[in-house]
Amino acid sequence: MESESSTQYVIVSVTVPVDSTDVVRIAMCDAGAGTVDDGHYDRVAFITRCVAKYRVLERAWDKAGGSGIEHEHEEDRVEAICRRDRVQGVVEAIVAAHPYETPAIAIYPTLTGEYKYWQD
Repeated sequence: MESESSTQYVIVSVTVPVDSTDVVRIAMCDAGAGTVDDGHYDRVAFITRCVAKYRVLERAWDKAGGSGIEHEHEEDRVEAICRRDRVQGVVEAIVAAHPYETPAIAIYPTLTGEYKYWQD
C-alpha cells in the first residue's frame, strides 16, 4: 500500500496549440498546479515542443477540412507538479482555457512527497 506522502503530488501534463500555451499554463497554475507551496516559486511549468498527429472524426467541432483527414502540426506539452487535492480544479481550469473540445490531459503519480527536498 502506498503511503500518503508518496501520493501527495502528481504531474499534470497537457498538449496545447502553440498560440494557446501561456493561456493554458497560467490557468492551470492559477488553479493550483506549478508549485510545492514553499513560498519561493509558483507558475512553474515545463514546456516541450512536440508534434501532434490526429485524424478528424465526424463528431469533432471543427472538421478541419473534413472528417477522416489526418493532420500533423506542432503543439506544446505543458507539465507542472500539482498536489493531488488540487487536481480536479486544475483539470477544470485546463478544460475551460483550452481551445480543443477534448484536451489531451495526462496525470502521472510521483514520489515527490516521499523524497521531499524543500523546506516549507
